[in-house]
Amino acid sequence: MAPGVNRFLTLFALAVATAVSQSFGRFTYSILYTEIRDDFELSNTAAGGIGSLNLVGYLLGSLVVAFGVGRLGLARTAKYGLAGVLVGLTLLSWAPRSAVVVLALFVTGVTAAGVWVAAPGLATAVLGPNRRGVAAGWVTTGVGVGFILACIFDVAMGSWRSVYRIELLIGVACLCLLCFTVGDSASSASTKGLSPKTLRQVPGWLNLCTTYGIFAVGASLAMTFTVAFLEENAGYEAHSASLIYSLIGVGMVIGGSLMGPLTDRIGRDSAQLLSLAAMAASCATIATGHLLGTAIATMVFGIAFTGVTISVTAKVSNHLDAEAFGAAYAVVTIVFGAGLAVGPQLGGAIADSSGSFRPALLLAVVCAAVGFVLTMLDRSQEMSQGLSRHT
Repeated sequence: MAPGVNRFLTLFALAVATAVSQSFGRFTYSILYTEIRDDFELSNTAAGGIGSLNLVGYLLGSLVVAFGVGRLGLARTAKYGLAGVLVGLTLLSWAPRSAVVVLALFVTGVTAAGVWVAAPGLATAVLGPNRRGVAAGWVTTGVGVGFILACIFDVAMGSWRSVYRIELLIGVACLCLLCFTVGDSASSASTKGLSPKTLRQVPGWLNLCTTYGIFAVGASLAMTFTVAFLEENAGYEAHSASLIYSLIGVGMVIGGSLMGPLTDRIGRDSAQLLSLAAMAASCATIATGHLLGTAIATMVFGIAFTGVTISVTAKVSNHLDAEAFGAAYAVVTIVFGAGLAVGPQLGGAIADSSGSFRPALLLAVVCAAVGFVLTMLDRSQEMSQGLSRHT
């Protein structure tokens, strides 16, 4: 096979793998939230708790990957993670009781972490170290495409279990392609003997983790409860709400192609500030329920989500070689997973107590604003240190 074709197929397989693991294995639940809740007659607190358990699994999976990626290598970590996600999707496509949904989403959460941690490093190995932002953008684009497909499946399919069935079929095909294009030897020796302590080599790592965690809380609030807000508080039909929600995926696709090169050009902090400001504005607009404003805002949110993710990924990658990236990025993902786990449970409780999902979206605005301030402080500190060294 020609090198150019093999390179494209590898990047395509990685993008689809992130779509299956992140969009299908984790975010589809947000799209199907009200259907699953009503099917099993759950409260918002209980349904939000199921979403949180998926993210707790993601947190635990990230912890396992942080210590295990050195022995497995990036390629095996991605393949084993994707295989685990398929187990979870199989359970979801059947799920006669809510307990099975709980187990399945926990499994997909644990195993999806392996794909997400490994994919940026594998993409960087294909594109080269000078295109780290583009590599992260390519991987994140897959999540956006998965979002769009999940929303389309929700509109087209007769039941939520059927949505998971077609996602399972796509996942099986993706695993076959990934095994064909990515050899186990590609990264097996490059990550041995690593410790998550390598993250400390990244300047401002503590502020970076704090910002990413708070961002994750806000992002999970918006992504979990936007559809529920549109249906139950803004008066949208279920299919209309799903189609509008799919624009987040469109925004992610745009963001993947736009924000990757932009972070390489204007710098990680500047791109992150721009993205956090856009996230705050978009969540505030979604909370109004205005049709045109909400449609535009959901797309902007997708771009902003991608922008923050790419900026953080590229920032970690900037200061570490390929050997250290896997373990260090796993630690960052642990923090991200912790933030994601808090949001759905918190938002569900707020919705039950207030009778509306709007406060959850407004809390997402606050999280984005706090992240913006922390990023500004970090950039000011870095500029001061750079000036001192120059002097």
